[in-house]
Amino acid sequence: MPKSSNFSEDRMAKAVAFAIAEKKPNISKIAREFDVSRETLNSRIKKAKSSPTPKDSHRNNLRAFQEKALINWIVKMHSWNLPPTAAVIEA
Repeated sequence: MPKSSNFSEDRMAKAVAFAIAEKKPNISKIAREFDVSRETLNSRIKKAKSSPTPKDSHRNNLRAFQEKALINWIVKMHSWNLPPTAAVIEA
């Protein structure tokens, strides 16, 4: 629960977007301008800028259209009685 009752997720989101757009953001100044917690703003900026974790990095290696094309190709190979092995699919 936030310390103050006037916490606004909308203001926080705008502050994070503003800070990320800046080359060298002054976190304290931005927090004052948007009336949000400096500590929370700093942690949200770090989270937004961090690279995906190794666990998440493999999830969306293909775009949706690429995935559909791959599925169609595998189905077609199966209809030709060619087993779609991992080596063939990865190539």
